[in-house]
Parts: sequence; C-alpha cells; structure tokens
Amino acid sequence: MSPAEKGSDRNDGQLSPEDRAEFKRRSAELGRRLDEARPGSELSKSGKSSKNSDSNELMGRALRLSTELIGGIVVGAGIGWWLDTYLMPSVFGVKTWPLMFIVFFLLGSAAGMLNVVRSGMKMKTGPSAPSKGPAVPGDEDDVK
Repeated sequence: MSPAEKGSDRNDGQLSPEDRAEFKRRSAELGRRLDEARPGSELSKSGKSSKNSDSNELMGRALRLSTELIGGIVVGAGIGWWLDTYLMPSVFGVKTWPLMFIVFFLLGSAAGMLNVVRSGMKMKTGPSAPSKGPAVPGDEDDVK
C-alpha cells in the first residue's frame, strides 16, 4: 500500500493554517512559562528587589574569587611545608626547610591568581545565556 492509500495527508510535511496557529500559540505559552520558571527572570515571583539580588550576586562573585585565590595559596604552601618537613629529610636525607615552602607558596599563589583570572573572564563573558532572545525562533511565515 502506498502512503496515500494508508490515509496519510497529502500536505508533504506542510502544516495547515489552523495547525500553524495552534503551534504558535502553544510555543508562546511554553516560552512564557519558561520565562516565569527562570530564576533571573523579571516575571519570576521571587519577592526580592533587584538591588538586593544584584548585591547578593556581587557578594557571591567576590567570595568565589577570594576563595579560589586563598585556596591556591594554602594548597601550595601546604605542599611545600609537607615536602620540607617530611619528604625531603626522610627520602633524600636533605633538610631544605624554607626552600620548598617558598617555591610551592609562589606556585600556589600563581595558580590561585590564574584561577581568579579564569573565573573572572568566565563571569564577564558568562555562559551561553538562554534567557536572551526569543523563546521560539520565528519561522519564515512571520517575516512580511
């Protein structure tokens, strides 16, 4: 049996005007509901003023950046201290107390600063923002 004999429509993939209008209505409704569900949306019912949310966002960014810097320094200094105190005297028989501590403190500081720069650039450019732009791309029928 051919597709025409099975009862399929002969539109060749084209939507009828009624189906197209229903699709546009449903996509607009879905876009509206998605906008309401997004936490940063103006339509969301969070109850906070934009000033408080901006302040909280900036405080969160500052805390993240300072944590990354301090974390790099602490980890680097800890590795250097461990190398100087336990590994170098026991394995190699050499007491290098301030050397490894200073070297790894500087390496940890550099790694922390690199993480801060990377995070700052990511915060500046941001991830791809799905909330910007139309919820559903317009199709060729909308262009007049």
